[in-house]
Amino acid sequence: MIKKQYLLAAAMTLLAGCNFNDGQNKNAPINDEVITWQPNAGNATAEFNPDFPFLQFIPGLNLAELGNASKGRELFTAEWTAAPGSRPLLDGLGPLTITSACSNCHFVSGRTPSLKANGEVGLGLLFRLGDAQGNHDPYYGGQLQTAATTGSSEGHVSWQFDTNKKPIFTLITNQMELNEGINLGPRLSPQLVGIGLLDLVSEQDILTREDEFDINNDGISGRAHWRTVNDKKVLGRFGWKAMQPSLEHQSAGALQQDMGLTTSINPNEPCTPLQTICAEQPNGGSPEVSDASLFAINDFLTLLAVPARRINDQNEFDQGSRIFADIGCAQCHQPTLTTSDSKQYPLLANQLIYPYSDLLLHDMGEDLSDNVKEGDAHPREWRTPPLWSLGLIEKVEDSRFLHDGRAATIEEAILWHGGEAINAKNEFSQLSTEDKKMLLSFLRAI
Repeated sequence: MIKKQYLLAAAMTLLAGCNFNDGQNKNAPINDEVITWQPNAGNATAEFNPDFPFLQFIPGLNLAELGNASKGRELFTAEWTAAPGSRPLLDGLGPLTITSACSNCHFVSGRTPSLKANGEVGLGLLFRLGDAQGNHDPYYGGQLQTAATTGSSEGHVSWQFDTNKKPIFTLITNQMELNEGINLGPRLSPQLVGIGLLDLVSEQDILTREDEFDINNDGISGRAHWRTVNDKKVLGRFGWKAMQPSLEHQSAGALQQDMGLTTSINPNEPCTPLQTICAEQPNGGSPEVSDASLFAINDFLTLLAVPARRINDQNEFDQGSRIFADIGCAQCHQPTLTTSDSKQYPLLANQLIYPYSDLLLHDMGEDLSDNVKEGDAHPREWRTPPLWSLGLIEKVEDSRFLHDGRAATIEEAILWHGGEAINAKNEFSQLSTEDKKMLLSFLRAI
C-alpha cells in the first residue's frame, strides 16, 4: 500500500495524473495512465556519457563557473605531499592519512576497490572508531589512519565473510590495541554526483518528512540528525550518519580526517594528545587548504552533473516505479526533493530533483549495526542514501553496496534491509519474478 508520505510527495511533484491503486492489484497495467517525469536532476541533468558517467559538468555553465570548477577538479584529483613541498598550494599532507588525493577514494567510475579478493581492504572503505555510546579510542581517535607520510601508519584492516556473508573486519597493527569496547565502523566511499543539489535543499523540505515518533503509525520514523556548528543547531545531511550539515563541512571533514589537511573549518591535525607525531612534523601552513581552494573544490562538486535516466522500456520503468512505491521503498527513499533559492548557483535554484532520499536517519535493524555511534546517530541508524545513478555503480567491476560493502548487487542490498525497512524487504521477497525484474530495472535506470 502506498503510504501517506509518498502520496504527498507524488501529488505535489512527481507523477502528474497518476491513479495509483490501493495495493490490492499491484500488477494492474498502467498503459492508460499518464506519468510525467521531469529531468532527474533539473538543470543539473546531463545526457548520459558512458565514458565519463560521474565526471561531467552541468550543461550551460558560463566561462567563470567553468573556470573555478575546473580549478576545483585539479585540486580534487591532485596528489598532495608532505610539507615542505615544491608546490606550497598542495603540501601539508598528513602525517597520518588514508590517502593523498580525493580521487583515490572517489574514482571517476564511482567506486574504488573495497573488499579485495585477497582479504585486504582497499581505499573504498575507511573505518570510524567508536563504541555504542559514541566514545572514541583514546589513542587512535575517531578514525583509523591506514597511511602515514613518516613513520608507521596506525595499522591496516583485513576482512572475511561470516556464514551469513557479513564482512568481519580485523585490525592489524604494531601499535596500541583498540581500547575495550571500541569497534571498527566501515564506511564505503560514495559516488558524488548530485551532492551539490542536496546541499541546496532547504532544512524545511527535509523536516516536513520527519516522523521521529511514528505519529502516523506506518512503521517509519525518519529522524533529523541535529548537529552543533559554531554554537548553532544545524541539520546534518551528508555521510552515512548525516554527520555533516553542508557540502563545505563534508569536504573539510574529508580533507582533515582522510588526508591530514587542515582548513579554517577544521584547523587541527587528526592526531590525539597521545600521538605526538603531528606536533613533531612540519605543516603546510595554517590552514593548509585555503578558503579559496576549499571553495573551488566545493564548486567542482556542486557543478557535477547527474547522468540522465537510462530507460529502455518506458512502460516497464513506470511499472517499476509503481512497485517501488507499493511495497514501501518510497517511504524512506522518497522520490523528490526541491532545491531552494541560491544567489551563488542560480542555475540550480528551485529545482525539482529525484534523488530518492529523505536525508533522514532510520533504524535499519541489528544486522546493519556496527556498534559505532556517531554524534546522535545510533549504531542501527543510517541516513537514507540517494539512489540516482545506482545502475551505473552496479556496472563497475569493484562495485559494492551498503555501508560496509557487504552487498555485491542491488538485490543483495535490498535483502539486507531490516528495522523500519523489514516490511519493504519482505514485500520485495514475495514479488513475482516479473515484478522483481521490473523493480530492479527501474532502480538501474534512475
